[in-house]
Amino acid sequence: MASTDLDPAGLATRIEELLDGITAEAGPAAGHAAEELVRVLMRFYGCGLEQMVAIVRAGAGDTLVQRMAADPLVAGLLAVHDLHPVPLEQRLGHAMDTARRRLGAHGSGITLGEIDGEGRVHVQVPGGGCGADTVKDLVSAAIEESAPEVAGVVFDAVPAGPTLLQIGVRPAERVTS
Repeated sequence: MASTDLDPAGLATRIEELLDGITAEAGPAAGHAAEELVRVLMRFYGCGLEQMVAIVRAGAGDTLVQRMAADPLVAGLLAVHDLHPVPLEQRLGHAMDTARRRLGAHGSGITLGEIDGEGRVHVQVPGGGCGADTVKDLVSAAIEESAPEVAGVVFDAVPAGPTLLQIGVRPAERVTS
């Protein structure tokens, strides 16, 4: 399989399906053993990637590491193993800029919030409307692409501003003589 054929999200889904199948067919003990095998393999590959990044940095410096991190598949692997050369906050900011640019006028008022204890990114979005789902889909996709290690995106509504009162000119008083 060529690296261009890989679908990281699809592979992750397939791994979960296989683990669920093992648990369903062979029981919880086998399921736990399979999950531990996945964790150990992740640590093994993470250590290998860490060593590769160190070797590349020593030989070619950060420029090549940055170029590697520009590839979506490699960036995802580096991010999952906490090896991405660009800090998470910077990548999230870039994702928000990308989403705003794609959304045009619909992207105004969207702001990046905090990352909660469960690793989810909070994003404040103004109001609702007919384009709200499109806004959420584009923002989610941009964040997942730039920061695949986050656990999800939570959209928080921006509180409505104060009610504006219409102030007009007082009607002219009639003068009677």
